[in-house]
Amino acid sequence: MNLSILLTALNAFLAVIPSISSSAALNKVVAAILAFEPIITEFYSEIKPVIENIIAAVSANPASTATQLAALKALDVTTDKAFDDAFTAYAANHPAVSPAG
Repeated sequence: MNLSILLTALNAFLAVIPSISSSAALNKVVAAILAFEPIITEFYSEIKPVIENIIAAVSANPASTATQLAALKALDVTTDKAFDDAFTAYAANHPAVSPAG
């Protein structure tokens, strides 16, 4: 999957989250987003704003549950750490690369 397809899928989820009125339906969206974790990690720097917007949209949706929100926040933390770890490993092997600020 390439970045363009991933962004399209995540933005589609973002567009429908506010209109979801059922916790069960929202749970399906959250589960689908969580299934993208390996790909999200790969493109994390490019899609972090979309993930943050999805978390905000789920937070604002009255059908959301604490479990759904916690799962998305955990995804954000996990993928952020995985991206940082990958960058650190790359930078250790490529001294000319400066740390991201």
